[in-house]
Amino acid sequence: MRPPLLAPIALLSLAMGSAVAWADQPASGTAFQDCKQCPRMKVIAAAAFDMGSGSGDPLASVDERPQHRVTLARAFAIGVHEVTREEFAAFVSATRYDAGNSCGALAGDPQKWKVETGRTWRNPGYSQTDRDPVVCVSWKDAQAYARWLSEKTGHEYRLPSEAEWEYVARTGLANGRIDHEGANYGAEGDSFAPFTSGKDRWLETAPAGSFPADALGLHDILGNVWEWIEDCYRDTYAGAPADGTARADCSAKDVRSVRGGGWGDAAVLLRPAYRLRSPPEARYFSLGFRVARDAG
Repeated sequence: MRPPLLAPIALLSLAMGSAVAWADQPASGTAFQDCKQCPRMKVIAAAAFDMGSGSGDPLASVDERPQHRVTLARAFAIGVHEVTREEFAAFVSATRYDAGNSCGALAGDPQKWKVETGRTWRNPGYSQTDRDPVVCVSWKDAQAYARWLSEKTGHEYRLPSEAEWEYVARTGLANGRIDHEGANYGAEGDSFAPFTSGKDRWLETAPAGSFPADALGLHDILGNVWEWIEDCYRDTYAGAPADGTARADCSAKDVRSVRGGGWGDAAVLLRPAYRLRSPPEARYFSLGFRVARDAG
């Protein structure tokens, strides 16, 4: 699920990247909810920012380069929190959707993923509340949920693009730092290692809103669970869209981008620029999603 760490750290200073907001779009921070069962959303104003990592960043992976300027020309809205079990259950109840009966987990060996029958979004192998983020869902499951929201509300819901996600991650992290007072993540080191400290009292997922909101009013952009992204994953930003839309040029083998870090990962994996990849049909016990849509 995740490659070896580049370096263990206790408290990570994260590069923010420069960003410029555009004044002729809806004000950032406007909140709304399209229906009672829909996720709460916040409007993010149009902006420009530097995406990826520069050549001088010692923590950067090759797939974070080249750093490039992205202009998000239109405002968009993104979920205040990751989609919860309660929200996903409403979708399953309404549609009788089958989200599978197996899920990838680390069982016994913190370095080796194993797909286990019987682990599902209802039973990922650890205790959750209805307010915890749904896990053991694939990219395709997330797409089905977004289509249901779109049909229900008349607005086109989707997963966020990599550019949208990275912009809110960078901008929301106002002081450029992350610790266990503000996020749910693991111990430092090369192995998947759940950890508790400070406000982070959870060895696995934490209920939505358990940690303070970031500067944009969003929760758990970094930490708690990894999040599926709309884009096709490519191992370089060469040729990536400059307008912030999702990359659609999948390689011969379709893999999708994953962002944000999870409850058992070291802080180095919570860097806003850090990227992972996964086949769209894969499900993991530390991977969920949040939704987005255009603000208009």
